[in-house]
Amino acid sequence: MKEETPTSKFKWCNLILIITMTVLLIRLWDLQIMRGSEMRRLSEQNRIRIKKVIAPRGIMYDRSGRVLADTRPSFNVYITPEDIKDFSQTVDGLAKLVDTDRDDIIDKLKAASRMPPSFPVKIKSDVPMDEVARIEAHRVYIPGVSIQIEPKRNYPYGEMLAHALGYVSEINDEELKMKEYKDYSPGDYIGKYGLEKNYENYLRGIDGEKRVEVDARGREVRTLDIIEPTAGNSLYLNIDMDLQMTVEKTMENKKGGCVALDTKTGGVLVLASRPAFDPNKFASGITKEDWQKIITDKSHPLQNRVTQGRYPPGSTFKIALALKALELGVINERTTFLCRGGFPFGNRVFKCWKKGGHGNIAVHRAIVESCDVFFYNVGLKLGIDRIHDIADSIGLGKLTGIDLPGEKQGLIPSTAWKKKTYGQPWYEGETVSVSIGQGAVWLTPIQLSELSAFVANGGTTYKPQLVNRVVSPVGKVIKVFEPVINSSVKLKKENLKLVQDGMRGVVNEPGGTAYGSRLQTVAMSGKTGTAQAASSEKGSHLADHAWFIAYAPSEEPSIAMAALVEHGGHGSSAAAPIAKAITEGLFRTKIEVKEAKAHENR
Repeated sequence: MKEETPTSKFKWCNLILIITMTVLLIRLWDLQIMRGSEMRRLSEQNRIRIKKVIAPRGIMYDRSGRVLADTRPSFNVYITPEDIKDFSQTVDGLAKLVDTDRDDIIDKLKAASRMPPSFPVKIKSDVPMDEVARIEAHRVYIPGVSIQIEPKRNYPYGEMLAHALGYVSEINDEELKMKEYKDYSPGDYIGKYGLEKNYENYLRGIDGEKRVEVDARGREVRTLDIIEPTAGNSLYLNIDMDLQMTVEKTMENKKGGCVALDTKTGGVLVLASRPAFDPNKFASGITKEDWQKIITDKSHPLQNRVTQGRYPPGSTFKIALALKALELGVINERTTFLCRGGFPFGNRVFKCWKKGGHGNIAVHRAIVESCDVFFYNVGLKLGIDRIHDIADSIGLGKLTGIDLPGEKQGLIPSTAWKKKTYGQPWYEGETVSVSIGQGAVWLTPIQLSELSAFVANGGTTYKPQLVNRVVSPVGKVIKVFEPVINSSVKLKKENLKLVQDGMRGVVNEPGGTAYGSRLQTVAMSGKTGTAQAASSEKGSHLADHAWFIAYAPSEEPSIAMAALVEHGGHGSSAAAPIAKAITEGLFRTKIEVKEAKAHENR
């Protein structure tokens, strides 16, 4: 056998080397020339990205530190357009895995088209765990899809206090164009109602950043750096949640509104509007079906009846007339008018609520028993413009300035108003109706709570304020909302006392229209009102609106209230019990605290 020489071995090595180099060159040609653009794209995608870390919104507390709104963890689904390999595969695949419409996914991607392709687009918020599991199990088949855990707004009490707290929801295209939202991005949540909207700048935190390295599929390989987010500032409200719950329970299955104010500061202790809505539905990304159900609901659950509901005030308005007539000397405590159950004027008879009449009646019993005929006479003696003047000086019909968006003005008519609005003169017959809070006079519950506070304080009202102070995440007080005077009118003591005694008699004297709501532990002063409601769409007569304004204790008032029950009938039976429940709840607690301290000192 012929042996191989060193030369022949060298030839074999050269051949193997040539083949190897040829294979490498062919592969290099394929990667750099034939598939160069694809390889370049994949290489670029395996790079560093900056991801936003959402900051939690500030917490809202009641006056005793009870949490009213906070945040909780939420699983949110995102798509990063740059990481999509096959658009239909990703979009269709995700639509099958989660309870989301394909068209909705496409709409959200289109809405974020102005953002860089590396910007993650939020597709769905608050995804349930079963959907999270499905997405994670199929991630390899839906490139570009990711799940992030972020803080989500949470309202522990649901519908309770919804109109005060408001809600947050995802920012829309129109809002993104507004200057005030220039620093926001698609998918961000903003306050859209109530305190959430009014105090957006305080509640919104400062988002952080996370620098991460991602692979070609957009998956995070490692975190390189992180800037922690800063939570938003907290709001401490004047709301007393114990009283709020008492009112909400009393107003269950009713339509209407109730507000209670601290007479010395204007702090809002209670604000309830019924029917209500659950703000958690908005925070989780409200569905089209739920949104449609809310906006087509004829009971208008989104309307804050305390600040936006305008109604004829009924006999509660008589308090303003009594004050003005006494101050001008039009009447005094001995002035009487004869009530036979009706008041003939022109070609009609204006009725008193008491068919048999009240007989000869003076101002004290006229307030206590709410005699219509007495105030028909008073109104005609004053005239519409002087009625307008006293109402205007109290602030009735004006915005109170409460720290909620969307407050509505009321209406107190005058000769100038009618001339400007209708081009017609004012007729005295219209004054007769206005004298008992009917006709062209419309007020909100928050405005009527100011009337109650006006009498309680002897001529002074304060701006209603829900928020007491703003506190930073580290506990530093940033802002305190001091009391702001809305109106201040000098009243003669004897005239004020006459009206105050009358309002006390409404609740505490036999024959008073709210005598059934008297309390043994504390004296409450008030005024009932029954106001005619407009006819229904079908032309049938609807039950009257029931009003009650009040303050307590009668001797040294600390709380002023207004309660309205739509179509509730009589103020005495429908609205007064709400104020009674507030007063009873507030002062029962104070008595218990006082007794506990006395026991400790023994």
